[in-house]
Amino acid sequence: ITLQLAAPLGLLAAGQTICMLTGGIDLSLAMIATGAAFIVGVKSPSGVVPALAWAALYCIVVGSINGLAVGLLGMNPLIMTLGMNAVLIGVFTVGVTTFLKGSSSMPEILVTASTGIVFFDPISWPLIIWVVIGGLFLFMLTRTGLGRLIYAIGDNAKAARLAGVKVWQVQWATYVICALLGGIGGILLGGQSGAVAISLANSFLLPSVAAVVIGGTSIMGGMGNYTGTVMGTLILTVLSYLLATINSSEAVKQMIYGGIVLALAWVYSSISERSK
Repeated sequence: ITLQLAAPLGLLAAGQTICMLTGGIDLSLAMIATGAAFIVGVKSPSGVVPALAWAALYCIVVGSINGLAVGLLGMNPLIMTLGMNAVLIGVFTVGVTTFLKGSSSMPEILVTASTGIVFFDPISWPLIIWVVIGGLFLFMLTRTGLGRLIYAIGDNAKAARLAGVKVWQVQWATYVICALLGGIGGILLGGQSGAVAISLANSFLLPSVAAVVIGGTSIMGGMGNYTGTVMGTLILTVLSYLLATINSSEAVKQMIYGGIVLALAWVYSSISERSK
């Protein structure tokens, strides 16, 4: 059950990992995840495949806007994605009573894919989905030219630009990949809950950041890997399970996650200052 619950967080944290490696962050990721699940739920009566295609298109559009704003317009990633998050909250709040009006329940096949056991516990469909997508993501970061450029930009974007790298294109690709990973994570969350609400992924935003920093990825960019993020995800999932067993509220969990992020941010900042 722990691994099954860790899968959505692991995918959202993968999106944050790739953004942080470039020195950015995506604070709209929770609403991207919620929006993807919402679209799948509403569009599923016309077929699961078209519904997933609509959700993927939504993720690509939002990720592209974030990436182009950061890469081409030079907007601060934190401010841009925070603003995008507010826009998406407004769009879906209005949408549930207008253009997205309809059933918010997830199709049975996606509920099975989000909760079903394959052969025996703990081998479940969400775990397999996480392993496959996480493996491809790790391969992209460590074995492809895009992965090397992501690290190069995070380490020194100006030097990368002078070396002929089209930095804006890499940043665009980064935020699109982040949005797609968030969308998949959101669909798994929707499948696990059986229905979709505006607050579906809200409580996962801070843990998705905390998992990355616990895993050793620097918020300054250029240092870290997804293997560490996976460990951070598992640590937070076990911590969340333990807190649930003692009936801790969601507010207490968020306080702990926030404290972890602040403490590790201070550590990374101290290390960065000493290395200058």
